Amino acid sequence: MIDRDAFQKRFDVPRETMVLLDSYTALLADWQTRMNLVGPSTIPHVWHRHFADSAQLLALSGHGKSWLDIGAGAGFPGIVIALLDPAARVVLVESIAKKCRFLRQVIESLELSDRILVENRRIETLPRQKFDIITARALASLEQLLEWALPYAGSGTRWLLPKGARAAYEIKTARGRFDFDFDLVPSITEPEARVIVAKGVARR
Repeated sequence: MIDRDAFQKRFDVPRETMVLLDSYTALLADWQTRMNLVGPSTIPHVWHRHFADSAQLLALSGHGKSWLDIGAGAGFPGIVIALLDPAARVVLVESIAKKCRFLRQVIESLELSDRILVENRRIETLPRQKFDIITARALASLEQLLEWALPYAGSGTRWLLPKGARAAYEIKTARGRFDFDFDLVPSITEPEARVIVAKGVARR
């Protein structure tokens, strides 16, 4: 289990960034008492279940700096990515208005408004633009994610999609409709979990 100290050491996080992550933790715990942002059982293990699970994507992101986070929920992984990489620019797409209020509160409190944009809408209605990296966490099947987000992917876009034990099955199903190259990277937070790293996504 990755706790706060282990997180700081593993990801080489500066002290000032840890202070911001502490503030994020406090806001999450406070808002969680009024709305279901994350699974209640994960709150005591936020550094492992949410922060480390998000932070591991940075090592897989290559040189990409513009991120699209679909179904952003409580801001994982998008806000964590922006905190750890000062060059990252992130668009958080979230259809539930009350979750967007939380996201905007976090972004304002952590002074990230210049690098993170919250879009309170469904992904299908987002104005067309291209991103270096597309990510989504615990939102939908791989096939559905590719269907929704392909209009926002360029030829060099990298897809970083944390998945559970069914990752290989989801890949097999998605390849019925899409061509893509991929790697399956073991997650650092769950033994059976994987991160699908895909590129070259195209409709068959």
